[in-house]
Amino acid sequence: MTVLNKTGQKVFLTDYTWKELSELPEKKELKFLLPLGATEEHGYHLPLGSDTLQASKVAQMAAQRVPGVIVMPEISYGSCVDTMNFCGTIHISGTTLGSLVTDIAESLYRHGFRKLVIFNGHGGNKGVADTGLREALHNLTPPGKEFAPDFDIYLLNAYERPGQQISPLVEGKDWGHACEIETSVMLVLAPEAVDMKQAVEEYMPGDSYTVWRVRDMKTVSQSGVHGAANLATPKKGKQVLELLVSDLVSLLERI
Repeated sequence: MTVLNKTGQKVFLTDYTWKELSELPEKKELKFLLPLGATEEHGYHLPLGSDTLQASKVAQMAAQRVPGVIVMPEISYGSCVDTMNFCGTIHISGTTLGSLVTDIAESLYRHGFRKLVIFNGHGGNKGVADTGLREALHNLTPPGKEFAPDFDIYLLNAYERPGQQISPLVEGKDWGHACEIETSVMLVLAPEAVDMKQAVEEYMPGDSYTVWRVRDMKTVSQSGVHGAANLATPKKGKQVLELLVSDLVSLLERI
């Protein structure tokens, strides 16, 4: 079924024909939203596609609230060096992911569109996606000219800005990966995909300065969890989901 926003406009890029898209008014004001995820371990209890699902669903929910937003097909693979030794995790190189982001941005520009937001649901993608966007701007700028002044591009990392509001909801010692927060969100978005009987509480060693350094997570985590996944609830999930969607809506309304 075709998903529409509150003004009756199609939400997903893939639902348009090329002619419909080319004839939309004010093409330069349309906002394209690219969900960026990963195929990566998320403990014993969450599916490998958790990051992609969260990014895609939040993007859809935000686009349904804000007119003039078109959601692109999600990128389901990401930079997963640290979790690569958990079975099923798929890692793509920074060069590959960065080039994909660059090519997508340049394609939009070629068609006359001038606003792109990448909504990133996987921590390992942050620097790579940023580099890809910078490369696109560089490629689109003639030598000696202003840096692609007519192309507005943004990278929003899902949990980064709402983090301070989310932290008071946490009952465990910390949160961050396949934890009570991600699990709570998944209990709302895809409860059938969550096996709470397998949810555990486990933490990687380190403090707030050292715990998220790049390392082989399997050497410091048996389950692939950092947090108290067993304390997840749909109630927390609804609260966190609204924070994520509202944060993205706030950006979309500003640009």
